[in-house]
Amino acid sequence: MNDPHSSCGATGPGGGATNGWFSADPDSRRFSGSGSGSGSGGKVARRRKPRRASGFPLPRPLPWPTVLGRAWPGTLIACWTVLTTCVILQPHWTTLGIVGALLAVASIAIRLPLSVAPRPPMWMISGFIGGCIGAWLGDGLEVFLRICVLAIVVLWGSGLIAWVTPTAALAAALRFFLTPLRLLGAPVDQWSLVMASALRGLPMLRDQAQAVLDTAKLRLGQDMATLSLRGYARLSVDVITAILSATSRGAAETGRAMSMRGAIEARDSVDRGARVRLGWVDAAVIAASLLGVAGIVACRLMP
Repeated sequence: MNDPHSSCGATGPGGGATNGWFSADPDSRRFSGSGSGSGSGGKVARRRKPRRASGFPLPRPLPWPTVLGRAWPGTLIACWTVLTTCVILQPHWTTLGIVGALLAVASIAIRLPLSVAPRPPMWMISGFIGGCIGAWLGDGLEVFLRICVLAIVVLWGSGLIAWVTPTAALAAALRFFLTPLRLLGAPVDQWSLVMASALRGLPMLRDQAQAVLDTAKLRLGQDMATLSLRGYARLSVDVITAILSATSRGAAETGRAMSMRGAIEARDSVDRGARVRLGWVDAAVIAASLLGVAGIVACRLMP
C-alpha cells in the first residue's frame, strides 16, 4: 500500500501520480470517430499517442503490486549497496554485465514498462557523441564507454528501489540502519524524520520547477533563442530563486498541515515500534546478490 504522503500520491503538472508513464485508464487506446461506420466511409482513426517530453523525471512507485515490493526495503538497500560497491571498485565489463543481468531479471520480475525509461534531451545526446569522438581521439573510448555504462547501471538500480518501495518505507529502513549511531548520541529520530520529509517533498520540488520553467518559456517566447550568455546566466538565477521561493512556501504549508493533523508524531511512533520481518523474497534477493558478488570475485581472481 502506498503512503498517502509519498510521491505516488502527488499531483501536479506532468500527469499526477503516474506522470504520464502509466495509463490510469485501461481503455486509453480507443478509436476516435463520429459513431460506428459513420463519417468518411465508416473508417475510424486510431488516436495518436502523445509524445513524451524529454527529461529525467523522478521515479515513482509502480501502481500495481510487485514481487520486490514484498521485500523489506532495508534488504533492497543493503544488497544494492554491496553490488554498487563492487561495481564501483571493479568497473570492468564482466562486473557491469553481471550487475546489469541481475537488474534485468529484477525489472522483468516487477513487470517494469519501457515507458519509465527517461528520454535524454538532444543536448545530452550531442554531448555523448562529442565525448565519444574526443575519447576516441585520445585513445580512451573504452574507458569513456565503461564510465557511461557504470552511471547507467547505478541509476538503474537506484531507480528500481524507488519504483517498488514507497518513500515512507524507505525512511523507516534508513532509520533502522542509523540506529547504531544512538550509542554516540546522534539524533537518529530527527534525521530519519528530515529524510522522510525530504523524500516526500521531491515531487513537489519537481512540479514547482516545471511550473516556473513553463512560465519563463511563455513569457520570453522567441526571445529565448536570442539571449546572450549573460542573459542565460541572469535567467538561471531568476528561475532558481523563483523555484526555491515557491517550494519553500509549499513546504511550510505542508509542514503546518502535518503538524496540525499530528501525522508526524503518529507516523514516528509507528515506524519506531515496527518490527523487521524477512520472508522468502528477502532470502531470494540476498541469494541473488551473493551470487552476483561471487561471480564478480571469481572473474577478478581468474587470470
